[in-house]
Amino acid sequence: MKTFPEIPDSPAGRQLVWYLERVSAGVDGSSEAELGSRCALNMVVRAPFPYPHEVQTGGWKRCSQSYGDFKVTCVEEVSDFHIAATLESASDKKFMVTCEVEDSEPHKITVLTRERILDFDVVSREATIADAAVLADIERRCPIVLGDGTTMTIERGDDYFAFTRLMDNFLVALGFVDGKPAGVNVAALHTVRVGGRDYRIHAFAHLRILPEHQKKGLWGAINRVFDEKYPEGSSDGSTAYPSVDNAAMLRGFAGAPRWSTHQIRAQLPCTSLAGPQIGRPATLRDAPRIVEILNATHEHDEMYLPYTVESFTARVERSPRDYWWERLRMTDRAVVGVWPAGDTVRFIIESKGKRVESRRGLALDWGFVAGAEDEFEALLRAQCGWLANRGLDRLSLFTSEASAGYARVRELASELERYVVISFGIPEPPGAATRGLYVDPIYF
Repeated sequence: MKTFPEIPDSPAGRQLVWYLERVSAGVDGSSEAELGSRCALNMVVRAPFPYPHEVQTGGWKRCSQSYGDFKVTCVEEVSDFHIAATLESASDKKFMVTCEVEDSEPHKITVLTRERILDFDVVSREATIADAAVLADIERRCPIVLGDGTTMTIERGDDYFAFTRLMDNFLVALGFVDGKPAGVNVAALHTVRVGGRDYRIHAFAHLRILPEHQKKGLWGAINRVFDEKYPEGSSDGSTAYPSVDNAAMLRGFAGAPRWSTHQIRAQLPCTSLAGPQIGRPATLRDAPRIVEILNATHEHDEMYLPYTVESFTARVERSPRDYWWERLRMTDRAVVGVWPAGDTVRFIIESKGKRVESRRGLALDWGFVAGAEDEFEALLRAQCGWLANRGLDRLSLFTSEASAGYARVRELASELERYVVISFGIPEPPGAATRGLYVDPIYF
């Protein structure tokens, strides 16, 4: 095991040595009890650190991979209870690790942070509507590169913040390198239910770093702005959904805890599936029945938080220009609600010299009671027809292989896109793959 004689034998120093020894070894075998004996209940952590349930299942290995092989090059002892060490990795990355402890026995850790030391000035702040053009330009210049060389560019036009209006609690972070815009990341806070327990989670999405600034450690620097709005303790963990074909993002999440099942986005071709407008537009009076249908459909899906009439009404009425009662079509036994996101967003796919533009609607809320699969399909076809008349070409619907309606959706879909479920702080419960997996498209 690597030792650290450079670090003084003080209360803070001993705790920092414990952490660095665990990280350098990357071997699991500690316990939740050990973490409890070392860490204060309200400990502030902004460094690679295992969640309690991970200490026996790869948590320390993940932390070790984020550092690589390293050595301590400088130590600053602020006091017996506050110490900082500069680490330098074999790949020339430099980190400042800070440890603060209680001033009485057993000197549990109260603060543990890690910051990348960069050779340029990086600042980040919350983006505003005034930044919309800059944000859209960054996303335009950062196409998603898939495994076969295909690129997908998301063009948000003049309405960059359209996808955030339906979120309850979100933040868009804009990062600058030497004063020039360099990257953006988005996080939203919401609640999911996993294994019968409710978790408050951060859903991270739409990370984009300009090509000239990639592989410089900007990810963490840009994310510092999230610490201000979402302080330690505001969530139980976080999720992300990289495509199975997005090699760059999967490298970025190497070693991260992931579920054994995939999230699936089904693409339904609007023109070929277009059907008559069956059923009727929903109204506020239909909220109790819609909630009943949705909860019956998804009640077994992990990460589905059952609606109440109040929570569903707030969702539908949060941004009327994007989603409203009339955007939900229903029968007595089935419902499909659609956001015509393609009114403002275009997907540009380029592959082998061919360029295709796609404008999509999203099935935000859908469900059916037992025996009503035909009504569900008819409503999907009706919504495809409505979207086609607006010039949109696809209806995107999220599902999983064990979710209700999957077989019917699979038959209708022209494509099934698979996404890896990255989940920090939220363990996959036993048997999750047999119960289905839910994702709210608003937070994808």
